[in-house]
Amino acid sequence: MQRDLSDKASRRSQAYIAASEGRSLEILCEFWREEGVSPMDNRGDTILHFLAIHGNLAGFEILDSNLSIKDLEIRNSNGDTPLHEAAKFGKQDVVEMILKKEKELVFMRNNLGELGGGVGSPDTGRVLPDRLSNFCSNSETPLYVAAASGEKDVFTLLANCDFSEVTMKRNDGKTVLHATVAHNCYDLAIYIVNQYPELVNQRDNEKISALNVLATKQLSFKSGSDYLFEEIGKTPSVPVQMIETMIYSCNFWLQVIDEAKQNHVLALILAKMLLENYDWSYNTDYIVPNPLIQASNLKINELVVEILEIYPEVVETLDEQKRNILHIAVEHKNRFLFDYLVKKVAHIERMLADIDEEGNTILHYAANVGSPFRTSSSEHFEEVWCVLSVFMMMWGILWFKHVKYHVHPRLWDVKNSKGVTAEELFEKNHLQIRKEAEDAIRNLANSALILATLLCTVNFAAIFTVPGGFDQKTGLPILLQNLKRELLMLIFYLGAALISSVVTIGTLLSFILCKFHSDDFYISLPIRVIIAMVSVFYATTFSVLACVQTLNLDNIFLNKDITLAENKAGSPLEKQEHSKCLTNSEPGKEEVYIGGLNKFELIVSWNCNGKERRVVRFLGEGRRRCKIGKFNNGPCTEMDFRDSGHLLRVKKKGVVMGFFGIMEWAAQLFC
Repeated sequence: MQRDLSDKASRRSQAYIAASEGRSLEILCEFWREEGVSPMDNRGDTILHFLAIHGNLAGFEILDSNLSIKDLEIRNSNGDTPLHEAAKFGKQDVVEMILKKEKELVFMRNNLGELGGGVGSPDTGRVLPDRLSNFCSNSETPLYVAAASGEKDVFTLLANCDFSEVTMKRNDGKTVLHATVAHNCYDLAIYIVNQYPELVNQRDNEKISALNVLATKQLSFKSGSDYLFEEIGKTPSVPVQMIETMIYSCNFWLQVIDEAKQNHVLALILAKMLLENYDWSYNTDYIVPNPLIQASNLKINELVVEILEIYPEVVETLDEQKRNILHIAVEHKNRFLFDYLVKKVAHIERMLADIDEEGNTILHYAANVGSPFRTSSSEHFEEVWCVLSVFMMMWGILWFKHVKYHVHPRLWDVKNSKGVTAEELFEKNHLQIRKEAEDAIRNLANSALILATLLCTVNFAAIFTVPGGFDQKTGLPILLQNLKRELLMLIFYLGAALISSVVTIGTLLSFILCKFHSDDFYISLPIRVIIAMVSVFYATTFSVLACVQTLNLDNIFLNKDITLAENKAGSPLEKQEHSKCLTNSEPGKEEVYIGGLNKFELIVSWNCNGKERRVVRFLGEGRRRCKIGKFNNGPCTEMDFRDSGHLLRVKKKGVVMGFFGIMEWAAQLFC
């Protein structure tokens, strides 16, 4: 018994592999003879379902002689026949073969829709065979499944076979046009509107049209997408063929962006086509959902604009609360739609003066807490990040002032049914977020004030401490004579850092003394916040540049000719103890200690008794003593070089500095 079960399971596995891979047709024939249309899994799928899912036309052809109509009518637990599965996955060849076997299978429905109140044969007047009539109480036909899956070729094939109330509708009243729009298959929806324009005004049992469904698809339009730059997704790139080739040869995320752009364009084209055939007389009451109100609530600006372009009279539409679309735009902080309506609508004063059933003016809606950005949610403002609350408060007062500018002054003090004016409502709604903004700014000021004070102190001290010191006779910086440009750059950086630090301190002190009224967030606080952020940035930047310039003056950088010592006759030598460059020795044996890290080039020139003797070049590497050459004038002592005066230069070549940019001198030679 156990062995028989094991053999049966193995046989089913082999049959499944054969159905999915399209090979081993003899295994399919053997399985068909022994198992037939018996279920292979707990979904109730038969071998015919798997052949249809994988588009195994060869498998159907080899079983064709043994197939009966009843075999093709077998349904799984979802009520899907093999024709449903082939239509769902776009297997056109399999669909053609099944239809050749039995065309009446296009009327069979699955179990995925709502039951009851269906579109059976008595309602449509269509006479169906007795063996199919009992399936009409279910929901989706293969034609509907193909439309919902976006399979245009299969849909066209099934529609040519039969396109009637029985096949193109579910029993909840939804048509194939509803299905394509609901599943974002806009290219197929455009095809259906062109071929069957009568479906545009078809409504389901809840009075929902395809335009109503499209008005809920916020992400299908550019204004609701994740790509928030103004021009992303607006028009396809040119030349199209080259851009398409580049995009589809790149990473997946580029394909997603391209598909989103195409989706936006198709959705807008579909919206125009639906509006051209739409009967707006259905929307004269509040029973039928209004596409204009739906699109306004979801901030689908493109659809609102298209509706008003074709039907300008519907701009006066009110919702159940007696609000017009201008109220809705202000409530959702939709700046684009508000400005568009103010500019384009004739007699906009009437819409601005409208009052809803609770006595709220448009200013009351502007007093709500909100943001123009989709990333904000009105349900989480109490948990909003403290720094973000500053910008939320800034935007709130800015939006309120913007709307107030367009409203007649007589509406400024109007109270609603609760006896509250718009300004009082604004203060009440923004009380918590104003406190959070105040705390955030004060905490920022206290923290940044420490940094600004430290930078100011350091730069103030550094500006009077010039590298190299001052000349004891003239009082001028020693480096001013040979490195004037570099020294002036250092002073400029220190001065700029000092000024920026002082500006930062002054701005931050004004935050501490501020009372943080709501009107302060309109212009004063935003400007001061920007000044504080910019000034502390420049103070830090110039301080770093001053540090770098100081290191530059101290000869810490690469590939730069540096004068180590320049002594005139009779002048004392400084830092003589660091190194003895030339020692008392015989000709040809003069040596010098090199303290570099890597390869460098040393150029030595000297004068003896006012005459130029020679220039010696050599390459040194590492810490070792290098012979630099012979002297023609015999032994030469330190005193000879010191008294005669000379100029010694070291040119570093390819020196690799340490991790923190600190290295030993390439050569410590002072004569």
